[in-house]
Amino acid sequence: MRQDSGSESARKDSSFVRLHSVWVLVGSSLCGLGWNVADAVPVVLPVSSMDAGLLVGTVVVALFWVAGFRPSLSASGGYFVAEQALHPLLALGSGLFSGGALGPWREVCLRSLSVGLAGALVFTGSGKRLRDCVRTRAEGLVGTPPEANR
Repeated sequence: MRQDSGSESARKDSSFVRLHSVWVLVGSSLCGLGWNVADAVPVVLPVSSMDAGLLVGTVVVALFWVAGFRPSLSASGGYFVAEQALHPLLALGSGLFSGGALGPWREVCLRSLSVGLAGALVFTGSGKRLRDCVRTRAEGLVGTPPEANR
């Protein structure tokens, strides 16, 4: 018996492999955030910082998935790259302007900011407009016609 394409695409849209891929790409930065929070807050439970980070990343990704937010793998990969690039840049900028080592709460703030900025850049309409503007300017600098890349 052959299934219709609607149920087949719905099954493909919510597959375990895709959920796992999104968890690896998006959840990794959330794990880092949970890890930083666990390091900053004195915990009375016998839970390591790594366990707390993995729990935060897993719970947040699972809640988004159950709520219906299921980003494409390309968007998840873009988020991963954006967050991995933004966090060191923010940490470098913070270190240059404030000097000294990053305290635990400053690291939590920087990680939260990089997660939020990467999410806004990749998953919102404003981020898409910004990416399109940067792409247009880069094409103008390189000298390629806009139709060549499409």
